[in-house]
Amino acid sequence: MAQLKDDCFAFGGDLTPLHDALTAMHERISVVTDAQTVPIDQALGRILSQDIIARRNVPPHDNSAVDGYAVYFNDLDAGNETRLPYTGRIAAGHPLERPAVHGEALRIFTGAPMPTGPDGTQTSGPDTVFMEEDVTIDGDMVVFPPGLKQGSNRRDAGEDICEGTVILK
Repeated sequence: MAQLKDDCFAFGGDLTPLHDALTAMHERISVVTDAQTVPIDQALGRILSQDIIARRNVPPHDNSAVDGYAVYFNDLDAGNETRLPYTGRIAAGHPLERPAVHGEALRIFTGAPMPTGPDGTQTSGPDTVFMEEDVTIDGDMVVFPPGLKQGSNRRDAGEDICEGTVILK
């Protein structure tokens, strides 16, 4: 078989013995055993000495993804519009100060915590948020069109990053 000129094995000279190559490498390379703490904006090109673990959920609590109205999905008439009374307002940093109840519409803003239900947990509270532009206001009633899926327009606690997960390796 003919050897081609541009063949990677066509070096033509003597190769460095493995032992000599390893010795030269060990003489020129030092093992890094110390760790430094640096601001994240100065960490480019560095290697982490340990994994970074999320200390909290992101988002920290179940919250609304839009400005709209929080309702219990089971309060909706599947094939028809539903009318529910407007009974409260929830803004980011200002949670509802009472448990939510079935049969009401709660005004909620983007990032605001989903209201709690009768047992004081968010899992027992309203589970669906209608965008404000999809509803009609008729006096103190909010009119909801049919067709929205259960759980729409809400974000679960830890949906982006869950507490305890490795976020940088």
